[in-house]
Amino acid sequence: MRQIAGMLCFLGLMLSCSSQAQLARYRYDFTLNRSNFVDSIAIEWERGQVLLPVEIGGKTYRFLFDTGAAQAVVYADSPVEGCRPAGLIRSQDATGAIDTVQLVTLPPVSLGHLTLTGCQATILRRPVAGRNIDGIIGFDLINRGLSAKIDVNHRLLILTDCKDFFRNEQTFPARYKLKYHVPYIKVCPAGRFKEFTLFDTGSRSLYGISRQSFDACRAKIGAEADSLIEGRSLGRHAIGHFGSERLSEVFFLHLQRLSAFDHAFCDVHTVTTQGESHLGAGLLNYGAVIFLPHKKCICFQPYNQQVKTIVSNRQQDIAFVPEGAMPSVGLIWEQGEPYRLGFRQGDIITKIDDTPILSFTQFVTYPFIIGREYLFTVKDPRGFSRQIRWTRLRNR
Repeated sequence: MRQIAGMLCFLGLMLSCSSQAQLARYRYDFTLNRSNFVDSIAIEWERGQVLLPVEIGGKTYRFLFDTGAAQAVVYADSPVEGCRPAGLIRSQDATGAIDTVQLVTLPPVSLGHLTLTGCQATILRRPVAGRNIDGIIGFDLINRGLSAKIDVNHRLLILTDCKDFFRNEQTFPARYKLKYHVPYIKVCPAGRFKEFTLFDTGSRSLYGISRQSFDACRAKIGAEADSLIEGRSLGRHAIGHFGSERLSEVFFLHLQRLSAFDHAFCDVHTVTTQGESHLGAGLLNYGAVIFLPHKKCICFQPYNQQVKTIVSNRQQDIAFVPEGAMPSVGLIWEQGEPYRLGFRQGDIITKIDDTPILSFTQFVTYPFIIGREYLFTVKDPRGFSRQIRWTRLRNR
């Protein structure tokens, strides 16, 4: 989620199989209560993420639809009743950290008129407490053979097992390959450099490139890649299920043209990340997306019906991460307004106006009003405090 939540490279979860006998294996052999169906499900589009109404045991939950997650997730602090233990499995989060976690079989899960029986989920610690999200629906929904269309303009998810239902849609298709059971498509961020990139609706950004990939891009196209750099800093901005990424050099980039789906996204600002390169849910601001698992294809349907989209997003100028239990400035762009006002990497937020800030959770759930000026009290790594006035503005 970068920008407080929007800056959190939130939930690029991938579950991997293991040859070790004690670990469970990835499965998507859950059963469906319907066949030869088409269902339209009302979705929420909140803070740049797709939220689905899911019913389990007569209770309605809000689940994030995250194509970067191989399987469903439920959070340890809000358990779903009726889960059955199914062993342990290896899990990798958005920062690249890997751990062994508990796997469970969920009770029957209802999504629209469709009921999934035998669906598996991992039990994970919530990356950021205070968010009103109860769990995750992962890419196993698509791997099970269901075609899907996400259209945030109409706030709809269309699910079907009819292979030809979307055949008359005018789209820009891209074949995907599966790695750790989640989809990767080929993109070109600059020059002749291309790579397979995770398609991850769990991330709010349009695009993020891994530091390793950007180094490979620079090695291949040289000065052309260097011309994309509009700043660099030591920092960290991604938060995964197993903690924040480590402190490292981050490049602030301005891409003239990002090619994906044989479509051009122009004037794109982004930053490098220690996790994997990814296309995120930010793409859904510019078009609908259709998943065709029988063709291993993801199709982009631009709202402007053109071959080019002008993005012109703002550069990420500040990111907050937890330092212990407290909110800290994890990353800051020296050309941005927060830096000009006085924020620095490593600053701890201790007060907003007259309200003491006692935890990262309290900070990310603070009721900021867009356009209002706030007085931030911060403490630097040496222990000195200072005050900064900052007007909270919504990103373009």
